[in-house]
Amino acid sequence: MKIEVVLFAHVREAFGADSVEVEVSDTATVADVIDVLAARPQWHSVAMLPLSYAVNDVYANDKQLLRPGDRVAVLPPMSGG
Repeated sequence: MKIEVVLFAHVREAFGADSVEVEVSDTATVADVIDVLAARPQWHSVAMLPLSYAVNDVYANDKQLLRPGDRVAVLPPMSGG
């Protein structure tokens, strides 16, 4: 299935895009999506960041199962007040 991955801050800068689409199995989790992204050279510059994830605008862990049409957000650490 195809999953839209929305990228923020440093991750968006590394990929040069607001979002990317990845192909994963029908039984995929957030971790599977991250594995697909990690295979891309752009991931190297963000691999050491403590990232958070959201599925359909709700924070999720990497074990969250995905369904067709889900949207995964990759959220690097944020600062500010």
